[in-house]
Amino acid sequence: MIQGLLPRLALAALVGFAHPAAAEGTVAPPGQATEPEVQAEPPAGPIKAPPGSKEDQVLWRAAGELSNQLTSLRWTANGMHWRIRTEELVGRLDAAAKADPAVAGRLGETRKKLVDAQTESYADLTGKWPIDPTRGCQYPRSMLGAAMEASATRDNRAQLGQSRDAAARCVDLARKTLARVKRSTDALGRAIDAAENALPPGPAPALPPPAGK
Repeated sequence: MIQGLLPRLALAALVGFAHPAAAEGTVAPPGQATEPEVQAEPPAGPIKAPPGSKEDQVLWRAAGELSNQLTSLRWTANGMHWRIRTEELVGRLDAAAKADPAVAGRLGETRKKLVDAQTESYADLTGKWPIDPTRGCQYPRSMLGAAMEASATRDNRAQLGQSRDAAARCVDLARKTLARVKRSTDALGRAIDAAENALPPGPAPALPPPAGK
């Protein structure tokens, strides 16, 4: 499964450079940033569900679809953090505000919204998840699928019931996690768009060197 391609440490390394605390200081040159990993493409088509009841097949599919949606959303959010970094949005807002006091207040508010959204998204991506943060519901889905396959040839009601319950719990938690991460990702996207629209055209003025330099 594609979820296995994103170990949690890799995620932390990818979004860690974009933590708002780092944005408060001097932004590193783009050439020094670590580029995102090339991601594997999703399967070309849906995988046939194991034999079983319609309800179990719906649950099995939901577990896989939610896992894929979570992975896709994390890729999207990672790309937004990368965009903030490489486009130096926070530093450019600071420079533009210092260059034009007439719009400094508006740019400062835009900067605050960007950093706040960045903070919330970072917390959602790297905080403790109620499900596996890299595989979603793939393990409960796999166990359910195996129990469904076994039930086609023998009485496997006990194992099937346990696997079904575990998958249902994971699907419920995955839906809640997906909704939370989507909210913060959407908010970050809006904040990035607002920052880019607020910046004046052309290259940003250089920030003055720190005092004493």
